[in-house]
Amino acid sequence: MPWHSNHTESKHLGRALIAKPHVFEGVVNKVFTAYNYSENPTMDLLVGSGKEVEIGNVEWTWQLRGRSTKPVIVQDTVKTGTPGLGIQPFDLTFAEMQWKPGDVIQPGNELFQCRVQRDLGPAGGGHHKYELILMTKDTAKYLPVKYTAPGTKWGKSHSAYEEGSEQSGSVSYALPFELKDRMFRLRKSYTVTGDATTDVLEMSIPDGTGKRHNMWIKYAEAEFWRQWYKEIERSYWMSRSSDVVTGSTGRALKNGAGMFEKLESSNQHYYSVLSPRLIEDFLMGIFYNRVAPGPRREIVAFTGEYGMIQFNRVVQDALAKKGFINAVDFATQSDASPYHSNARSYGYQFTQYKMSNGISLRLVHNPLYDDTDLFWDIDPLTGYPYQSQRFTFMDFSGEGADSNVRIVKKKGGYSLAYVQGLVGPYGPVVNGASAHAGDYYEMTVKTQTGIHVNDLSKCGELIPIGLKAGL
Repeated sequence: MPWHSNHTESKHLGRALIAKPHVFEGVVNKVFTAYNYSENPTMDLLVGSGKEVEIGNVEWTWQLRGRSTKPVIVQDTVKTGTPGLGIQPFDLTFAEMQWKPGDVIQPGNELFQCRVQRDLGPAGGGHHKYELILMTKDTAKYLPVKYTAPGTKWGKSHSAYEEGSEQSGSVSYALPFELKDRMFRLRKSYTVTGDATTDVLEMSIPDGTGKRHNMWIKYAEAEFWRQWYKEIERSYWMSRSSDVVTGSTGRALKNGAGMFEKLESSNQHYYSVLSPRLIEDFLMGIFYNRVAPGPRREIVAFTGEYGMIQFNRVVQDALAKKGFINAVDFATQSDASPYHSNARSYGYQFTQYKMSNGISLRLVHNPLYDDTDLFWDIDPLTGYPYQSQRFTFMDFSGEGADSNVRIVKKKGGYSLAYVQGLVGPYGPVVNGASAHAGDYYEMTVKTQTGIHVNDLSKCGELIPIGLKAGL
């Protein structure tokens, strides 16, 4: 609507952001990301959900705990071709010290379990030697030499002791390892001329208590905010880590990694033909032996518009081939029409896939994957960008600050400032002070933020084979 005298400074949205950023910043995030434009799915999922963390530094660390038990690798080959024959002990050297006398270990085959009889001590190079004996009563049985070859994996099953024994089995502890990440710094400036200040947007904004406030903002500023939050969203995905590139001040840009760079260290698979079997096997590879079957295996898949269509088609085809779809009952419903009293509509789309063992996959459209200003490598078979067919699987499990994926912000890292001339953000400057004599005002906003993924091994990507050449 046209600007008028009732649009006072006290009701200006930018003024409220300056005065009370802790109250209105999150609300404005929502207004200009999800509610009106649906351009920023990551922020839509995380902002206002408690999955945001504010810290006092631009870098943060966290710890992941490894597995409490793990296989140990054989380092040399035994000297005889029939180790253990006649229930005789034999020596074997492993990469590290892991077990105690009495531990029962096996080479991936429970038929050839061996008991650790003695710890023979260090064998040089950090390796460790043990005396083993086959757990059998068959004197003709021996351990196949292939299980003693360097690189063979052995793991502990349990411990076994005699009556009156004094020894005890080993205990392994999951040792934590520390990871580190850093934020990125974003700035954006905009000049609003006097002629562009005549149109405004009016909106009802809730504060932290749910109370609503009638606010207004220049239409030109609204477009600025839309682009600003779109750039933040892009940074969460596309930012590349660097500490050697310098800015105009000569200082290094200490830039953090976005999700694409982070996911390069996760589970990635290049595909040529999408199928339900491929999706299910891929996700099973992520979860297998890590997360117990059941409802905790919940995954969000970000993809482009063509990826959503492709996903719907492969699930439809799979069900149709199995005869599971009754088109009349499943895909039609009553509809209002001036042309018939019993009008019907037809159509459906699969947006969620509930797989075996509790894996639940929900699709989320990511407009970034459809942005032809950024991605223009076209798949000749479909006529659409390869990027639109990319599937990024993110595990959002966990509540609030325990979420596997969350936004990290620097405390005091957000700031907004106006520099006014003959016009300002609240209207013409009449008998007031100005920073310059131009018929415009400037606005600058800055933030320091980053995207945190606690455990990348719970995430992964199915990437069209056409993108592999560009990596």
